[in-house]
Amino acid sequence: MASQIQRPTENIEALILEAWAQGLMVGALVVMIAITCANMRSGVILHKLILLELILALPHGTFIFVPEPAYGWYLSATAIGLIISWSLHNVVAWIKNKPFMTRLVSRLYIGTIILVQPYWVLEIYANFVYFNNINPAIYRKIRPWEALFRDPWWIYTTCNIFWVIKTHYNFKITELVCEFPRFGLILGSMCLSIIFVVLDILSTTGVFQGTVEVGINPFWKLCFIFKCLCDTIILDDFKTALDRMRTRWLIIEIIQ
Repeated sequence: MASQIQRPTENIEALILEAWAQGLMVGALVVMIAITCANMRSGVILHKLILLELILALPHGTFIFVPEPAYGWYLSATAIGLIISWSLHNVVAWIKNKPFMTRLVSRLYIGTIILVQPYWVLEIYANFVYFNNINPAIYRKIRPWEALFRDPWWIYTTCNIFWVIKTHYNFKITELVCEFPRFGLILGSMCLSIIFVVLDILSTTGVFQGTVEVGINPFWKLCFIFKCLCDTIILDDFKTALDRMRTRWLIIEIIQ
């Protein structure tokens, strides 16, 4: 029984860490769902995709409350919605960043998102057989590769938006943050999400071995929260948001 993957009721530290991380994720998602519903416009597909992304991930933040033997089944089932949400987030990032991409880059972006979907099918299966103690080996082998199939598009989006602000607009980053704090929050959330991507990779590759139990990892949850925050702070695409800010900036300059 000691070697089985089960709800961490005997390891109090692991239980507290997982419960805290899930509670934080659920609370953040609930708030972001409310903000999205309050600000979304009817008929805008992007806004609906952002809302769907948040809703799909929500149930996976509640599996810590499910007792054995349903624990593994519930965790595996809710992970399907989470994985769909991750891919949907990359689609949302593509839509938001598309005006700043060439046609070739845009096709490569969305094309590679489609090409990695077989990995997620494998991970859904690996989650089920791992947390239900059928075949733990598959999950242990593929979990360190998860970030490679989840995050490169977001890292590109983050780097690209900083590059666009520097080269296409007359904003300095400090000016943008001071004059338009909302967009400053987006840039800060992007940076924090990438920091937690790195921590997630370090955790799953054994750098933090012995610190937390296998299968308990708060870093991807924190990364996901800050990714979703970038989507909900400004629901529209980045070009629309930046063009509006530049227009307001020019008006203020003229008035002054």
